Amino acid sequence: MKILLLFIEAFIASTLHAYSYAAAGKEPTIDAKEAITRAINGDDFKMAQTVFKEYEQTYRYLNDEFNTLLFEGLKTSISNHDKKQVFRWLDVSIACEIQRRIEGGLENIKVFNVAKVMLAKADKFYKILSVSLDKEKNEILKAAIKKCADSIGNPGLFGVGAKVADEQEYKKNQQVIAQILKSI
Repeated sequence: MKILLLFIEAFIASTLHAYSYAAAGKEPTIDAKEAITRAINGDDFKMAQTVFKEYEQTYRYLNDEFNTLLFEGLKTSISNHDKKQVFRWLDVSIACEIQRRIEGGLENIKVFNVAKVMLAKADKFYKILSVSLDKEKNEILKAAIKKCADSIGNPGLFGVGAKVADEQEYKKNQQVIAQILKSI
């Protein structure tokens, strides 16, 4: 009986830990996008520059890791008061975040709870980006993210209903995602 209680306690503790990891923290890229969008919609490009500087480290990271044109492109479009390009570069930053989370899912494919969180966050960013995509790209991207989520497997409940991760299927859909996101 004590062993069963210890097992249940350990299971609940690991589940709570996974939940806290999933709910942890804000998303700076989303916060920056919302603030810059508000500023430029009000024709306040000075405020947009202030927000950009506040989130400079986030944009530099995304630039260095995922799209080497992002930082200068966003900075220049704000400086030039080019709303259309600002919106485009903000979409690129969201696309970078999707790539980041999809890569994180693959890196953690053997750790179901972490991979699941990465894909949930990728889906969160996808929903933000989806309003800017044409119907065809939107459907393909949505399906590929879902297929990645399906391919991480499932540990089941005490092993019942367990499904092994399919890394090759994940990688195939990751390539589809990358192609779409690079076209933005």
